[in-house]
Amino acid sequence: MGTIFSAALTRSRKEAGFATAYRFYHDNGGKPVLKISYRMYLMMEQGKRLPAFENLAMIIYALRLVPGSHSATLIILSFLKTLLGESGFTHLLEPLLKPLPGNPISSPLHKVISRSLTQAKYHITPKQLGVIAKDKYTYHCWLAMSNDDDKWTAEALAARINRPEPGVRSAFKDLTAAGLLKRAPDGTYKCPMAGAMVEFPHGNTVLETQQRLQALSSELADSGKLVYLRKGTFRASHTELTNFFPLMSLNISAAHTYAITKKAEKSALFEIEGRIVKICDF
Repeated sequence: MGTIFSAALTRSRKEAGFATAYRFYHDNGGKPVLKISYRMYLMMEQGKRLPAFENLAMIIYALRLVPGSHSATLIILSFLKTLLGESGFTHLLEPLLKPLPGNPISSPLHKVISRSLTQAKYHITPKQLGVIAKDKYTYHCWLAMSNDDDKWTAEALAARINRPEPGVRSAFKDLTAAGLLKRAPDGTYKCPMAGAMVEFPHGNTVLETQQRLQALSSELADSGKLVYLRKGTFRASHTELTNFFPLMSLNISAAHTYAITKKAEKSALFEIEGRIVKICDF
């Protein structure tokens, strides 16, 4: 029989786009990242075990949740209710806690968008992300191939994205070994997840790789042309603003509905970024 925590964990895992416990565990890097065996994780979803409290943060990151947000708080509360018993939690601990933050993804439109994007997700594993972030050639080749459903030779793609052919050829080899490209008998390459909603691991689970990827992304973006910018500076509660993060993430992801995988008039690779910077305590 399940528990409050197992039900919340399973629901959040599905909402994050992981159809099975197996996919969630392995697509997030398995034991090196989650610090538990697959059997242990399966028992957690079955309601037979609880994670160690110190491992709860990594599970929240693997679920693509923002600490302090509505959804992440629900996971923590479900853990405490299961650990302490719902009656004990309600009578002894709940009066000491602040109210649950509101759910930013609450409107019917946002729920439909979120559900639609989740169904089309492809999760990149930490190991695959390490290959993508190997160097600027591999990163640029990945971006191009994952946004095009045609077959390419290294020579043709090198000419299209203006990169040296040896670099593209090496990138093709590494991306194919990682399962990110497939090589056809005629020597051409194709990306099996082209057009899918691709999601990378949470940055806190792959810190070193995330830093390399951010540097490569910034370098590539700086070489492009700014076509739109909007900024706002205001004073707010950090606690309250944190609950806006999931909605901001959803809105950025919604831009994927404009993605195409065929060459079209004025088509190009675009980078869309959502960034929140804390300037100072005030």
